[in-house]
Amino acid sequence: MEEKKTKVESLKELATKKNLLITALVVFFTAQFIQVQSILGTFSFLEGRDTSLLTEVGQVKNAYVDFAADLNEMRSFLRLPAKSYGVLDQLEDFENSEGENEDELQLALFNYLDYLTGQKRLESRLGRFGEYFGALEGEAFAEFFKKEGFFLAEVSDTEGARQLKVMAKNGEEDVEMLSFYLDKETGEMWMKSVKAKEALQEDELEDFVLKVKQFLAANTDEIKEMSAKLKALDVAVDSAIASEAAVQVMEELGLELSEKLEADLMIKRNVMNKAGEVVGEIVIDVDKLKVRLVDLRDEDLSVEVSDVNKGLEPFLRKLDTQTFLEKKYQEAVAELEATLDDKGFKLVLEQGGYEMKEKREDDERVYFDIYEGERHLSSIVVEKATGVVNIVMPNGTNAENLLFFDPEFKKKTLDLPENLPDYSDDPISDDNSFNILIAGKHGSLVDTMIFAHINEERGDIRMISIPRDLFYNGRKINALAMLYGMPELKRVLSDLTGYELDKYILIDMYAFIEVVDLIGGIDITLTEPVVDPFYKTIDNGVEGTLHYEPGDYHLGGVEALRLARSRKTSSDFARASRQQLILEAIQDKARNFGFGDADTIYAIAKSVLKKTETDIDLDEAIAYYFRYQNYEIVSNDVMSSGNVLYVPPYITKENCEKLIAEASAAGQETPGCMDENQAYTLMPRDNNWDLIKWFFRENFAK
Repeated sequence: MEEKKTKVESLKELATKKNLLITALVVFFTAQFIQVQSILGTFSFLEGRDTSLLTEVGQVKNAYVDFAADLNEMRSFLRLPAKSYGVLDQLEDFENSEGENEDELQLALFNYLDYLTGQKRLESRLGRFGEYFGALEGEAFAEFFKKEGFFLAEVSDTEGARQLKVMAKNGEEDVEMLSFYLDKETGEMWMKSVKAKEALQEDELEDFVLKVKQFLAANTDEIKEMSAKLKALDVAVDSAIASEAAVQVMEELGLELSEKLEADLMIKRNVMNKAGEVVGEIVIDVDKLKVRLVDLRDEDLSVEVSDVNKGLEPFLRKLDTQTFLEKKYQEAVAELEATLDDKGFKLVLEQGGYEMKEKREDDERVYFDIYEGERHLSSIVVEKATGVVNIVMPNGTNAENLLFFDPEFKKKTLDLPENLPDYSDDPISDDNSFNILIAGKHGSLVDTMIFAHINEERGDIRMISIPRDLFYNGRKINALAMLYGMPELKRVLSDLTGYELDKYILIDMYAFIEVVDLIGGIDITLTEPVVDPFYKTIDNGVEGTLHYEPGDYHLGGVEALRLARSRKTSSDFARASRQQLILEAIQDKARNFGFGDADTIYAIAKSVLKKTETDIDLDEAIAYYFRYQNYEIVSNDVMSSGNVLYVPPYITKENCEKLIAEASAAGQETPGCMDENQAYTLMPRDNNWDLIKWFFRENFAK
C-alpha cells in the first residue's frame, strides 16, 4: 500500500498546472510545425506545376487563411504575440499580377518562332543520324561486318522513315541481328534487336560505331539463340491457328485473324469479330519467349500458355465477340428495364396517369409501350441493328431519336412592347431601395444568381433569378466571377439590369448546408413533384433517383441543397423558382429570431460571413437583418425563354459525336454538326439587351 501511495503522490506532483501547460505548449508547437511543413510542401509541389499554378494556389489559399487565423487565436490564448504569415501576401500579389495572355498576335509570333526552332532541331538530328546510316553502309563497318559474318539487308527508305537491318547466318536461316529505324518526322532514331530497343543520341560518329560493334560482339550468340526459339514459337502459333479446332471455333463465332504484326519486342496477330473490331490478341513476347493470349475486353481472361495448341481454342471461345452495336443494343434494353423499376420514374408515370408495359419484341425492335388507360400513346423502341433508342407511334412509324427529343413545353409568356423606352446607361440608385446579388457556387463556377430588390417605401422584397447561361460578350455570364471576380459580375449585372447592385454575397454549397442547419432547418411546401433522373441517391445501400412528392417537408442543409441544385428533370428556370422558395423559407425561419436572440443572430452571421465571399461586413449584416427581417417577399420571377430570352440553335458535343458514330455505322455521310453551336445558351430576344432593363422595371417599379 505504501508503494502505491507514493506513486499516486508522485503523479499528483507531476500534474501541476505548470507542467500541464508546458505539455500543452509542446503538443501545440509540434502540431504547428507539422502543419507548417505540410503547407510549405504543398507550395513547393505547386512551384513545379507552372501551367496550373494560379488554379492550385486558389485552392490552397482559403485553407491557409483559416489555418493562419486559428494559429493566431491559439497564440493569443497562450499570450504570445500575433504573427504575420507573409506567404499569403506574396500569393495575392502573384494572383493579381499574373494572368492569361490574350494578345493573339504575340502568341502567334511566339508559336512561329517555336516552330522555326523545332525545324532547326529536326534538320540537325536528321543530318547527324544520316551520317550514322552512311557509316553503316560505308567503310566504317565494312571490314568488321565481313570479319564477323554480318551483312546488310536492302535499305527501306520511304517519305516518313528510313530503315536498315544488319543480318547474319544461323545455319541455313538469315537472322536479323540489329535494325536501325529513323523517323523523319520526329528526328528520332532507334536501334532494335530481339534483346532490346534503344533510342540513339546525337553522339559523335566514333561513339556510335563503337556502340554498335560492342553490342554485336557481346550479343551475337544470344541473339541467334533467341531468334531460333522465336522461330519455333512462331511455327507453333501458326500450327495452332491452322488446327481443325481453332478453324471451327473461328467460323462458328465469326472471328478472323490479322496478318502477323511485328512491334517492339513482340510479334502479334489481332483477333477480330465479324465487324472487324479487335477483341483479342495472340502475342509472342520476345523478351520472355512466351505466348500470351490477350482478351482486350476482360484482362482477367488473358492467359500465358506453354502449349498454344491446347490453349488457343478455349481462349477463343471465352472472348466477348459482340460487336459495338450489339453491345449498345443490349445496354439500351438493360437501362430501360432498370428505369421501369426506378421509384422516381414510377412517380412520374403515376403523376401523369401513365403505364409503361413490359417489353415486347419482333425481329427488328424491342418495344416498351406507354399507355394512358386503354389508349396506346407511343412506344420507346430499341433498334436491334444499331442500338438506337427511338420514340415511335403505335403503328411503329415516325421514329424520333429519344436522346435528341426536344419537347416544346408550355411556357409562361409575356407580351413584349413593340417600342422600348430609351434607357439611360447609368444604373438606377436611390436612398429608398437596396439591391443585393445572392449568388451560389459549386466548384469554381457560379450556378445561382438572384437579384433581390428591397424597397423601403413599400416595405417589400422582389426577386428575379438571372440564368447562368445568359450569353454576354462571348461567354456565359456565370464565368465572369471565376475569370474576373465577383465585383466585375456585380458591375456587369448592374449595367444589364439597369439597377445598381449595392452589395453581393457568394456562398458555396457547403456553407449553404451549414447556414440551413444553423437555423434548425427550413419548412417548405411542394405543390408539384420533383424528380431528377440525373441526381442519384443511396438509401439503405440501394441507388435510386432523387424525387420529392407534393407535400410539406422539413429540410436540413443537405436536403435543401439537393432540392435547390436539382434541375435535370425540368428547366433551369424551375430550379430558380425552387431556389427562391428556399430563400423565402429561410427568411420565414429567421423571423422567429428577435432582439432577445441577438447573441444567436450574431453567431450565425459571423459563421455565415466567415464561409462566404461578400462585401458586407459583420455590423452591416446585423443591421440589415433587423431592418429587413419583416419585409414581405411579394414577387419572384425568372428571366427565361418564356419571356425576354430565347435559346439560339445548338447541338451538344456529345450528341454530335453520337450522330457522327451512328452515321458512320450506317455508312452515311458524316454530319457537319461540329461546326454548329455546341452549348446551350440564352440571349435577349432580337438580341435587344434593353429588354432585360424593361423586364426589371416591370417587376421592381410597380
